[in-house]
Amino acid sequence: MLKQAENTVRIEGLLSEIDLKYGSFTKNGSPMNSIGGIIKVHVKQEINGTPTDLEVPVHMFASEYTNAGAKNPAYQNIERVMNEFTSIAAAGGEAGADAIRITNGRITMNEYYGRDGRFVSFPRITASFVNKIRTDEMKPCATFSASFVVANKTNETSYDGVETGRLKVTGVLPQYGGRVDLVDFIVANPNAINAINQYWNDNDTVIANGRLNFSSKIETVVKEVDFGEAQETTRTISVSELLITGGSQAALEAGAAFDIEEIQAALVERKARLENLKESAEKGKTRTAPTEQKGKLDLGF
Repeated sequence: MLKQAENTVRIEGLLSEIDLKYGSFTKNGSPMNSIGGIIKVHVKQEINGTPTDLEVPVHMFASEYTNAGAKNPAYQNIERVMNEFTSIAAAGGEAGADAIRITNGRITMNEYYGRDGRFVSFPRITASFVNKIRTDEMKPCATFSASFVVANKTNETSYDGVETGRLKVTGVLPQYGGRVDLVDFIVANPNAINAINQYWNDNDTVIANGRLNFSSKIETVVKEVDFGEAQETTRTISVSELLITGGSQAALEAGAAFDIEEIQAALVERKARLENLKESAEKGKTRTAPTEQKGKLDLGF
């Protein structure tokens, strides 16, 4: 089976919001209690040299008991967060909020088809454990380290097709159980862009370090009119980016690198999974799974 990638997210900041709930699900015909939802962490961190306020959503979920029938420590931790931690929202300000630390978060992808048939894919952070720390111990950060297979590299373009000057690296990120996610990483630093363009090739296994950029920005759009003053409108744009700031210069050697045939097989399974999602969105049709193609990685698009 395809080995799991290095995939670690570290977050330190103030607990901003708590939206956790008890729930249940059925497993092997038996009901299982669970707890889950989202917390948000307020982090002040430099993004490309600019101090930025981040609101990082962290998805949490755990069943009450493990497969062995023991009490699940992840469930107990999430329950403490829900019942004993204080958020900025609950405290009415940062002064009364708890500082927290997450050391073993993970990058995953949230992928689905909307009602309009459009494919939606964006990164999200998951975690099972959160620690409360003293505010004076807090060193605000939202960083990641991950190993992945380079699928392709392209110059990033805006919605209207203009190059932004940044590089987009699409990586195949192996997850638990042999599944893979396709993750878009962004590179903004010119030195990092030059290094990646020079040393990283398609199908290479590499390690990347970087920063999370889960923030929002205000964009002003000016619409010219035939006469008189131009019309200005503003909109808030949510940003969910994984910014590479460093990493391995050369591809990892055999033994540390992922097997490309296993990567391709996992991509075929991912493609079939996405087609099933699309069929469900279109009210269910059955299709045969796509066949594996040799050579360039089939990313499923």
